[in-house]
This record gives sequence, C-alpha cells and structure tokens, in this order.
Amino acid sequence: MLLDNQHVEDLIKSLHCSRPSCPNQNNYCYELDGIHLKILAPHLKTWSICINESTASIEAPPSGLIMNLMPSKTGTYNPLRSASATKNTKSTSTPETPFSHTPALQPSMPPFSQYPTLPPYYYQPYTPSPSQIHHPLPSAADHLVYSTQFSDSHIDEQDPLEKLYTYFVWLVGKSPMQTAALNIAKETLVEEGHTFKTLEKLSLTDLEKMGIKSGIAMQLKAYLDLFKRKSMNVS
Repeated sequence: MLLDNQHVEDLIKSLHCSRPSCPNQNNYCYELDGIHLKILAPHLKTWSICINESTASIEAPPSGLIMNLMPSKTGTYNPLRSASATKNTKSTSTPETPFSHTPALQPSMPPFSQYPTLPPYYYQPYTPSPSQIHHPLPSAADHLVYSTQFSDSHIDEQDPLEKLYTYFVWLVGKSPMQTAALNIAKETLVEEGHTFKTLEKLSLTDLEKMGIKSGIAMQLKAYLDLFKRKSMNVS
C-alpha cells in the first residue's frame, strides 16, 4: 500500500536550502528564476501524494503547486504570480488617445491600490503562523520522525487560507486537464475572502452565484471529506 508520506524524505534531501543569504536557510525551498519559495510540511505531503498518483515526480512538482508558494525573502515575489499579474494588467489597460497626456485636476485622495478588490494578504509575503514558528520543520541534520512532523495537530492548526491553496493543488493533481478552471475557482474564492473553513459551509448554489461552473462546484464539495482524510493519514 502506498503511504502519503513515503516520498517526503527524498523531497527534503532535494529541497534543502543551503544558500547563506536566504532567510529560510537550512529549511526547504524551491528555487525559481533566482527566487527562493518556501516549502512547508503540507506542500511536501501534497507533492508526495501526487507522486503516488503519477501526476508529479521528485524533480517535477505537481501542476499548480509552485504558483501557490510564498517567497522566503520579504520584498520579493513569486515569479509566476508576478507574470500573471502583469498579463492581467496589460489585458485591461486603456488604449492611448489624443487626450491621454492632457493633465486633469484630481481631488486629493489616498494612494490607490493596484488591486483594490483583493484582500491585502493575497499579494504580501507570507508570515508563518504561531504554530509553524513553534513547530518548525526539522533541519536536514535531524532525524525525520513522520508521526511528529505530520501530526493531526499540525493539519488542524494550518492557516485556513494556506489549506485552501493546498486543497486546490491536490485537486489539480487529480484532474490536471481542469487546471485552468480550478485556478479560476480558487481566485474567485480568495477574492470573495473565503478560506478552507468557509468553503465547507458554502452550498452549491452559493458557489454558482459567484460564477463558479456547476461541475467545478460539485467537485469542490464532493472531494472535501476525502481530502481531509488524506490530510489526516486516514485510509
């Protein structure tokens, strides 16, 4: 029988960060375009599960996982998120007109946010929750004990927004051809201020009212219990 955590030790060896300038040194990072992205315990477990399901490997992460990682250094950004934001900005820009350079009087207003409809934490570097600070991942020199590192208490205490991201990465691993539709549903939920806990309380009607397709909405509800059992190592 395949165990959810059976590839975690190999992933830890592969992702161990030894860069002295990285704030996450001696923990685990995925490097993309020179940016170090933090790998946490739930990411390792999700990656291992996807390897069991043949949708990832030690060298190739699950589709959608990297976009959800937070940078280890304050002031840097996930390159995949930056590229996505730039693309959206270009697609919604207003064509230049003969009056584009005409100055206009504007009332005094506070600085305008580039993304006013999104919650501020969505584009800010990730700050570990107290539970993660008190229970950090073991360094590579320490002996790995799965029963402690991936205990039920860690899953229960996981940040609900981070858990929502992990849930969508898991869904993408089960249905890679629906990656685009699942990412749209994820962005919609985040824009509405939802987390994994509030997702459990939403009905199919609620999801469809937000513009999420009925088939995707049914998957989001149908797989909740299975995902929670997988997270708790209950077969």
